[in-house]
Amino acid sequence: MIEFRLHGYARRYAYWARERVLREAKRLGVRRLRERRFVPHISLFGKAETSSLPNVIRELVRIGRKYTSVPFKLGIKRDEFQRPDANWLYLDVQPSPALEKFRYELACSLIRLEKRISDTCRPYDHDCKLRFHCAIGKFDPAPRYKRAFEELCDFAETKCTLEAFKLHNASVFGKLFKITKKYLFRLEEEDDPSINQHLLRVTVLGRRSHIQGEYDLVLKRLLNRREALSKSLWRVTINKFREL
Repeated sequence: MIEFRLHGYARRYAYWARERVLREAKRLGVRRLRERRFVPHISLFGKAETSSLPNVIRELVRIGRKYTSVPFKLGIKRDEFQRPDANWLYLDVQPSPALEKFRYELACSLIRLEKRISDTCRPYDHDCKLRFHCAIGKFDPAPRYKRAFEELCDFAETKCTLEAFKLHNASVFGKLFKITKKYLFRLEEEDDPSINQHLLRVTVLGRRSHIQGEYDLVLKRLLNRREALSKSLWRVTINKFREL
């Protein structure tokens, strides 16, 4: 599987939204389906099978060298994917043309690389358009949970917004200022109701979701698992990105 893992402000927002959603789901009695350790991410390709993971990584490096600035935006949204095994809540991703082009070029190159990849990847990997998203929870689709899940969706869209997260993180003075500005002076927030982000690294996962390699679009280098998890090297990436 190839994905982008959220960092910084977006990552904190994803964890906060997920915690609130799971707490509300428990209160409503909605059954959450089991899932592996939660890592906020945006899927770019797969899951798929391959006979040579090094070839996949080399293809990622080849495509990644062409891209540096790949922006997108994040917000909250309810399930629109309607999979039979779960109801989903996710952070909606508004891709830039650069992100769409990068994802499709990477998908096409991997599909051509090996027939096994082409035969085992997801159907949407073949499409030129992808519904980008970052899942924060999946829940039992059984009919008895339908009404409660609708309530959960309404809660997520009204109580887990970026505006609510900003207010949660604000100081007491900041909260009073925001409330006064909105309700006393009738002034709306001028901020974009989404988080502006950039695709800085692309991660290749193997079995059991272990990092097999990560390509840094900013530093233009391939990282091993230890380097990909290094906080000091991540700061180097961020500083270089700010320079660019």
